[in-house]
Amino acid sequence: MTIAVRLENVSKGYAFFPRPIDRLRALFGGVSQQTWYWALRDVSLMVAAGETFGIIGENGAGKSTLLKLVAGTIRPSSGRIQVSGRVAALLELGAGFHPEESGWENIRLMGALAGIPTTEMPRYVEEVAAFSELPADVLARPVKTYSSGMFMRLAFSAATNVDPDILVIDEALSVGDIHFQKKSLDRILAFRDQGKTVLFCSHNLYQVRSLCSRVAWLDAGRLRLVGETEKVVSAFENYEREKNAGLREAIPGTPFCNLDRIADAPVRLRAVAFADAEGKPVAEVETFQPCRAVVEIESAAFTPCHLGVAIVRNDRENVFGTATHFYPGARPLCPNGILRLALIFPSLPLLSGEYFLSVYVLDDSGLQVYDMAELICPFTVRGKGREVGIVYLDHRWEVT
Repeated sequence: MTIAVRLENVSKGYAFFPRPIDRLRALFGGVSQQTWYWALRDVSLMVAAGETFGIIGENGAGKSTLLKLVAGTIRPSSGRIQVSGRVAALLELGAGFHPEESGWENIRLMGALAGIPTTEMPRYVEEVAAFSELPADVLARPVKTYSSGMFMRLAFSAATNVDPDILVIDEALSVGDIHFQKKSLDRILAFRDQGKTVLFCSHNLYQVRSLCSRVAWLDAGRLRLVGETEKVVSAFENYEREKNAGLREAIPGTPFCNLDRIADAPVRLRAVAFADAEGKPVAEVETFQPCRAVVEIESAAFTPCHLGVAIVRNDRENVFGTATHFYPGARPLCPNGILRLALIFPSLPLLSGEYFLSVYVLDDSGLQVYDMAELICPFTVRGKGREVGIVYLDHRWEVT
């Protein structure tokens, strides 16, 4: 496997000085007071040639810093970066443009910076202008008069017409009109199909899912997770939901929960498990996989009761809940000792996400709660397709 981009223990820090004199002392090798902000810390990463690789994370996670390091516009404070091939980068909007010069002059400037030979420059300028679809009178104006959409058109056209081996994109596709966004995406797909390497950073997780084969998740300057796209994007979405819902992080981490509960209720929970079709406790399943929730309850006096089970997403949204008394003509359970029940899902329709079980022992009317255990037995669902949401709904398309 050929490696296009390799980062080995890369860190990037910025020094802050309380007073200007401290900065001056540091410049000349003297002792000064300073504090450091680390945009990246000890990041190691490899991107294969021909791979479309995504970078995701919250604002301030270090995504743009990483892409600037790959593009060579900044240098690391420590660590090593290897890049194989010509790099074209779309970073800050209009980066590298001279605001006082015309669009034509800035195209030539970008071509010169990309190493376009003088003999090839007229062809390059013509192709950039044609792809940008900017009229000649607009290209004759200083770029400081351009709208953000015009900047986007010119920057993307100039960067992608140099036939790069590696294309670095930082949120560039969120600017511009729908027509040019579509045109830009088509060009990225063409690069991918030609075996070019693409580093794609975006908050649009649908585009990341659609374009990228692998993804890296940056969190506060550190590499939190890297791997197959669905796995990493789902983990990031789960993190965002838990953060927004204010969920605690310390939740039991086993699919089988032995509940040695102190309860004076006439019927109490003894154990709960999320299991596969054979009854083996599992922590991860796929969409449509058969599975079951297994519950043990205990009583010593033939107390009539009912059992309720709910699947809860990690933002505390109830996805599905049912109980034994919901069925017409259902009779109460009457355990004497330990009674085991299984709620069977022949084909679990949940899409990618993190979920929990909540279990309730109810009286014979289904109104009073004898015992309960909420947000236990965490399990992960991995989607098999590209559908989004919580559940898969059986459907078909009809064209008339």
